[in-house]
Amino acid sequence: MGKNQKKAASRGKEALEKVRKIIKKEGAEGWNLVKETLLNQKTRSPQLKEAINYALLKPDYFRPAIISLCSKAVGGSSEVTITYGASLVMLAKAIGIHDDIIDKLEKRGKHFTLFGKFGKEIALIISDILLFKGFTLILKDHETGTPLKKNGRIFDTIEKFWFEQSESEIQELRSQRQMNITPQECLAKIEMRASELEATTRIGGILGDGSTMEVEALGRYGRFLGIASILRDELIDMLEQNMLKHRIRNESLPLPLIYAMQKPKLRYQITSRISRKSLTNKDLLTISKVCDEAGGMIRVAENIAASVQKACSYIGLIKNENKELELLATSLLMHPIEWKATLQSM
Repeated sequence: MGKNQKKAASRGKEALEKVRKIIKKEGAEGWNLVKETLLNQKTRSPQLKEAINYALLKPDYFRPAIISLCSKAVGGSSEVTITYGASLVMLAKAIGIHDDIIDKLEKRGKHFTLFGKFGKEIALIISDILLFKGFTLILKDHETGTPLKKNGRIFDTIEKFWFEQSESEIQELRSQRQMNITPQECLAKIEMRASELEATTRIGGILGDGSTMEVEALGRYGRFLGIASILRDELIDMLEQNMLKHRIRNESLPLPLIYAMQKPKLRYQITSRISRKSLTNKDLLTISKVCDEAGGMIRVAENIAASVQKACSYIGLIKNENKELELLATSLLMHPIEWKATLQSM
């Protein structure tokens, strides 16, 4: 079993590296359009210019790549998706800034968020700029060739699925610092949050002139891909002490922890530490290890696997065989050896 897990983990790392290369290649033009759009904006404010530059430090190839791959999967081209890919990046970054402000998230990993570096006011201004620029790009694309009917379908998609994401944020607010939330409630919230990726994959299918069935299949693929991606982040947050501490103090508890707390014998051991005014790294490591021993990590890994399987099942309904979409999904799988090795090294 140990050898099988090591092989699976090794294949997983190789898959992730392949996916990174695919994403960067497919998403480069969309990301370049984002940079060009924002950097060409003239401003007399040095602070605003600095904040815009900071917002561009971390590339987002993912959304332009996904929309490109989905267009090609139904027989379309990547060229028709560049403007929309850039637009979705800016809209997502704007919403991400809002989320960081709501969650009081000043750092993500080793890097300050825009909110953490420039404060709430400047972060909101940048968010406004991103929203306006994002929608302006779509309108300009309509003027240069995208048919009105197709644009209408895309706007309907954005309105429907991104509103669902906003609803998920309300659920997130309600679950902040709550210890009595159930795994089912958490999973329902995660499914709603995955609406953004469903919108992205659907738009790719629409731009590629996919059939109604193909656009629907891409949408379902995107939903389950989004669920798997969010679940993976839930598990990874248990392995990053700063993020785990922030989630305990300011956000909802990670799903592996919620699963572990369903076991009465371990619930007090976990909640007694979570409730402490000061959480040390030793406390956080203990919480993560108890969570793993209680089966919280493996339950989430199983949910990831189930979501990946469902995502892949919809690929067969699409016109062109697309190994890249399948690889994108399977690269999200996580194996016990991966998180156990991390816990042992902490």
